[in-house]
Amino acid sequence: MANEIRGILIPVANEKKVLLPNAIIAEVVSYKDLKVSASAPDWYVGAVNWRGYENVPVICYESLSTNGVTTREKEGRVAVIKALGELEGLPYFALIVKGVPRLQVVTQGDLQVHELEEDTNNAIASQVTIQDELSDIPNIRFIEHVINALLSVQEEE
Repeated sequence: MANEIRGILIPVANEKKVLLPNAIIAEVVSYKDLKVSASAPDWYVGAVNWRGYENVPVICYESLSTNGVTTREKEGRVAVIKALGELEGLPYFALIVKGVPRLQVVTQGDLQVHELEEDTNNAIASQVTIQDELSDIPNIRFIEHVINALLSVQEEE
C-alpha cells in the first residue's frame, strides 16, 4: 500500500516508547563494555564500538526527553540510529533499549497525533497514539546537535 510507512516501536523505558522509521534503524544489538564518561550529563550513557565504528555515542532517550536520571549499565541493548544531519564525525548514535522493539506498519488512519504542550522537551518532535499505544517521535536533529555539542566540549577537555 502506498500510504504505509514501516516503523519500529522501541521501548526506551518501562512506560515509554519511541516510533522511528525503519529506514533509519541500522541495527538493534547487545553491547558489553560500555565506555562511560563520569563528567557527562545523565542522558549521555557512554559509547560503544559497533561494526568498525569506534565510540558510537549511546544516549538514554528517557533521560534526555524528561531531564531525568539514568543508570549507566556496562551491558544491555541499543538501537543504532543512522544520523540524519551532516555533522562531521557523527554517522551513527544509539538509544538504550528497554525491551523488544517491534515492526509497526503505520497508515494515516492508524495514527493519532497529539498536540504538544508549550514546555515539552526539544528532544520530542511529536507524540502519537498508534493502536492505543502512546509513543514519542524523537527530534533526531536536536538529539544529534546535543550529542555533537557534548562531544565537542569533551574533545576540548
